[in-house]
Amino acid sequence: MKKRSITAGLITFVIALAVTSSVAVFYLVTASNARRERAQFIADSIVHNIQSEIQRREYVTRMMEIQVQSSKGNITAENFQVIADEVFNDYLDIIDITLAPGGIVRYKYPLDNGLAARENLFEDSARGVYADYSKMSGTSVLIAPTILEDDSYGIIILRPIYTSEEVSDSSFWGFASVTLSLSRFLSEVDLKGLAESNYEYKIIGYNAITGEDRIIIEYSEKELPSPVESMVSTVGGGYWILAIAPANHWMNLTEILSALLIAVVISVLAAAFVTAFISLQEAAKELEILSYRDALTNLNNPRSYHEHMDELSKKKLPYGLIFMDLNDFKQVNDTYGHDAGDELLNIVAKRLQNSIREKDKAFRIGGDEFVVVIHGTHDAKFYESVIARMRENVARDVVLSDVTLKVSISAGYARYPEDGAKFEDVVKKADELMYENKRKHKAAKAARGEASSR
Repeated sequence: MKKRSITAGLITFVIALAVTSSVAVFYLVTASNARRERAQFIADSIVHNIQSEIQRREYVTRMMEIQVQSSKGNITAENFQVIADEVFNDYLDIIDITLAPGGIVRYKYPLDNGLAARENLFEDSARGVYADYSKMSGTSVLIAPTILEDDSYGIIILRPIYTSEEVSDSSFWGFASVTLSLSRFLSEVDLKGLAESNYEYKIIGYNAITGEDRIIIEYSEKELPSPVESMVSTVGGGYWILAIAPANHWMNLTEILSALLIAVVISVLAAAFVTAFISLQEAAKELEILSYRDALTNLNNPRSYHEHMDELSKKKLPYGLIFMDLNDFKQVNDTYGHDAGDELLNIVAKRLQNSIREKDKAFRIGGDEFVVVIHGTHDAKFYESVIARMRENVARDVVLSDVTLKVSISAGYARYPEDGAKFEDVVKKADELMYENKRKHKAAKAARGEASSR
């Protein structure tokens, strides 16, 4: 009997070992593929953020273009100062905004009265070829990386301005440009989170004008092992490639040896198989959640926002948008640091979520900017009550580790179809009302003699 049990045990062991060894190999391959898929998702998410942030900063030059064209080319230092001041504090990474009539920089912000030294862009050794190309092609260009006056690296977005639809020397007015701190810009898109997640990375930029490949930033000078890549479309036909790879390869030696060792132990291998299966299921579910959730606040993210609005627009369902952002948020970051700013955003997000109905949705679309989508048809009084509730909830004191903050929001709303026949029209009106609210807030603070910041 004992001999038969030993024989049966040996047969079971051999069969189980063969099966579990196959499972171990399958696990190693699947885990490696899952990690690559996760890395690809992370890379694509960061690329989406980079593209969105570049577009937002390019729009600053578009606002300058509109101002110049609306004034028929006769923009004043005062007009320039007003619009530059309107957008400057909305972006932590913007170093300056300029206007260059005829290619000669005459207006620069920040600078007293908006007046700048008369720098000729066409004669500038670093920007001349870009200015020539931009003027000739009528397209915006992105210069990166470029060395700034303080020897740090930066990004310059240059937009040509014409007084008519025709792209020609006779209609050429000059340029609008914004200069960004490269390190601050990359911090805005959370590139440092890759290193914290044990990824090595590099961004290589392809210049459509010079045909050169240039390293924008790299975490390590060594060659990345079998990286995943994602492309960033910049401006003017240029693009960047983001490549990322784990610091210790996709599967390390310890993991391989552990999997083979587990294969020897029948019961453990069976449990490991179940665990691996459940882990894969959870990883797939996590990826699905991550693709629609903001990592900091757990609110719906920009991707979820755009897909949701596309669905509402296609079905022509009535809805309303409430646009909002935090007043003086930049001052919190500057005074207490970005960790305090992140903690504040997380608290505000929870309060906003608690201020709306279950069937309505709250989104974080960037920085300290939020959108609430109200479903159904409601009158203005309803929206005013929702915004009032949000203001009241957000205005409760925020107690951080050693400081108590007073918080307020600027908000504006618009409804479909009452305020616009298209999604873009609704967005524009809500955004304009929010900025009008923000200007009133700044004016009120100025009247009280308080310092104002985003």
